[in-house]
Amino acid sequence: MNPKELYEKDNLTQKDIIQLLLHNAQHMVTRDELKEDNRELKLEIKEEIYKIDIKIDNVKNELKEDIKQLDTKIDSVKDELNSKINNVKNELNSKIDNVKSELKNDIKSLKDNDIQDLKNDIKELRNEIKLIHTKLDRFQWLIITMLVTILFKDYIIKLLGI
Repeated sequence: MNPKELYEKDNLTQKDIIQLLLHNAQHMVTRDELKEDNRELKLEIKEEIYKIDIKIDNVKNELKEDIKQLDTKIDSVKDELNSKINNVKNELNSKIDNVKSELKNDIKSLKDNDIQDLKNDIKELRNEIKLIHTKLDRFQWLIITMLVTILFKDYIIKLLGI
């Protein structure tokens, strides 16, 4: 009979009880066996932890190397970018200087031509102003004489006897 069947029986005999005890005794582990199994498990776990620690250290070292490589690449890219930026700055500065010098030359040539043109224009304006001034003087005198005539028209008519 199997131990399950014995447990399910309503009335156990002395023989059944002894069979159960014998069966249980065969499957029981001693304290020493448990201690040994526990010690072996601890050793296995320690070995596994040690292996994992080694793997972690290897990964850390690889990561450190990768970071160093990335840092050097970043530094080289920075240097390259700085170099390109400086080149562009220098080109822009030289172009700005060229434009400045061209503008100065243009201004100087314009100054020389324009100064003479301005002098001629000023002379023409002075002559026109003189002409307008003399015409204005005549016109002003005409207006004044008209006003005086209108003011004194009654007296003038009486004097002339008209």
